[in-house]
Amino acid sequence: MLAMLGFGDKIVATTRYARSTPAFQKFVPSIQNTELSSLGGAAEVNVEQLLRLQPDIMFVSAGFPQTKQAQLEAAGIAVASFSANSMARLVERVVLTGEILGPEAAAKAKAYQDYFARNKALVAERLAKIPVAQRLRVYVASGTPLTTSGRPSLNQDWIDLAGAINVAEDWSLLDVHHGSANVNIEAVLAAQPDVIVSMRARDVASIKQDPRWRSVKAVQQARVYANPRGLFWWCRETSEEALQFLWLAKTLYPTAFADIDMHRETAAFYREFYGITLSDADITGFLNPEAG
Repeated sequence: MLAMLGFGDKIVATTRYARSTPAFQKFVPSIQNTELSSLGGAAEVNVEQLLRLQPDIMFVSAGFPQTKQAQLEAAGIAVASFSANSMARLVERVVLTGEILGPEAAAKAKAYQDYFARNKALVAERLAKIPVAQRLRVYVASGTPLTTSGRPSLNQDWIDLAGAINVAEDWSLLDVHHGSANVNIEAVLAAQPDVIVSMRARDVASIKQDPRWRSVKAVQQARVYANPRGLFWWCRETSEEALQFLWLAKTLYPTAFADIDMHRETAAFYREFYGITLSDADITGFLNPEAG
């Protein structure tokens, strides 16, 4: 979001996830010179490091430790805390961040909000012609083959917007840390999803090669897809989410979205909102990410 709003080169510290994303490194090369403020979660943030770097503001997710926030604010570092894990909160976060950063960023955020609404309306109009009985059932592998999300969640929101049915919508799921699982293969076998969307490309290969998955309908019909990844994974907490549900709807219901060219749509989005001119190879890499 900071990169989209024109402040990518102002980032002084971030997480390893943002700093290690190849496209972020390519298009916002200064990210490679930032310091790691955390290996992952907010609780791991190094306050002493930030006091040394003296950023004007730190953006955190809700639940950031109050003791750390008090230390930062006492040193003159503003802390902006945002809720996450829903599409509405994501769009709200873009708008509020734009307002914090100034008039130009606020205007870009408003344009983004309008574009998001345009995609949402476009997809909804097409989906209205597809009977509920014909909607496809999707399993999302979010971080490992056996990690998924139900309702409420950001994943559930973009599945809903794309007109799919989340097979895990009503499953009783535990919160997970990065790299851990919260479902078993038996649950997936019982659900028999039509389509599998995996956040990580390497997990697509794992699912296809693992004999336990061979009787899953999505695997048998070769409908296991790696989620697009640009400056970050489109399916996660990124402004690139505006493309996520459009991509999924097109992938699930190609006839209804025959006139939507995701290659062209991707190029236009990054050009308008990030000021980036993507090559054909860049776009292909975003839409068909290699193992990672």
